[in-house]
Amino acid sequence: MHHGDDHAGSAARLGEVAERLLDHLPTWVPLPAAFLDALGLLRLGGEIADPGLASVSELRGLPAETQTVTYLSGGQPVGDTYTGVLLRDLLAHAGGVVTDASVKNDILNHYVVATGADGYHAVFSLGELEQKFGDRPVMVAYADEAGQLGPCGEDGWLRMVVPGDAAGGRYVSHLVNLSVGGGPDFVGGAGGVSTAFDLGGAVAHPASFDAADLAALASVTLTAAYTSGAGAVTDTYTGVPLWTLLQEAGVTTDPAVKNDLLDFYVVATGSDGYHALFSMGELDPRFGDGEVLVAYDDTAGQLGPEGKDGFARLVVPGDGAGGRYVSNLVSIEVFRADNHGTGDLVWG
Repeated sequence: MHHGDDHAGSAARLGEVAERLLDHLPTWVPLPAAFLDALGLLRLGGEIADPGLASVSELRGLPAETQTVTYLSGGQPVGDTYTGVLLRDLLAHAGGVVTDASVKNDILNHYVVATGADGYHAVFSLGELEQKFGDRPVMVAYADEAGQLGPCGEDGWLRMVVPGDAAGGRYVSHLVNLSVGGGPDFVGGAGGVSTAFDLGGAVAHPASFDAADLAALASVTLTAAYTSGAGAVTDTYTGVPLWTLLQEAGVTTDPAVKNDLLDFYVVATGSDGYHALFSMGELDPRFGDGEVLVAYDDTAGQLGPEGKDGFARLVVPGDGAGGRYVSNLVSIEVFRADNHGTGDLVWG
């Protein structure tokens, strides 16, 4: 049964109630997450130009996207058709992510934490969302054909929908908060051809890698095409999956927290300080399964002792532009996100 028309009317009426309540509340009053969930209100905060609250009726007024998805929930396949607004469009509606214009591709150093009313949360990188790069059609859904969303739905008024993710860990239900955060500040480096990189941060086994270390590991060869400042690029790369290196390092998650790995992100940095951020969810084969490669050889000769891209670079198949193809790699660092928006939320 399709519940879209009934839910639209309910959302409109609920939106009117919510607006009247907020009109009479001081902006400093903290609003419990359960209150936001019951009224179908979504808080947008963090490094966003116009933070505030959005109602379901407001979301319905934005350009709509419909996606049919299948994913695993509790090990069982689930299928549904959702309607909502693309996450990147919602961020643009809120004025856009606040970035530093003096830093090249600073949008790639940002992430979004989606949080449900129960505090469950998951991270998305702006790189996977932006059309120019990953172009993932991640949505904030407000309607579905199965009736899981809406006033009587078990998933609340709003939920994240992540087409392409194999499992549903990032399908945050009872969505009440979206917070934009940033990775480490840009610090310019000396530049030049790199010969080794460190893998550290929130890992149990930090390590350093040079060309010989990478070549000793099981390798993958793939051909990737992307655009750079010089035009279209196609090259065949050999390297080690980034996920393999992260698994060996052991991300320091809390086993008591469900899908705690989805709260982490990875930052890759080049010798000139340029860096790009990836959510752990887009790398994990159980979820986004992004086949990001730490490449140490290529057919075009851009890698190696004579190559301008250093001994290793990232390769990001599927990204349209090469902003996350960090060259002259000197660092890969793992971080836990810190913009969860849990607890009582101040709406003003």
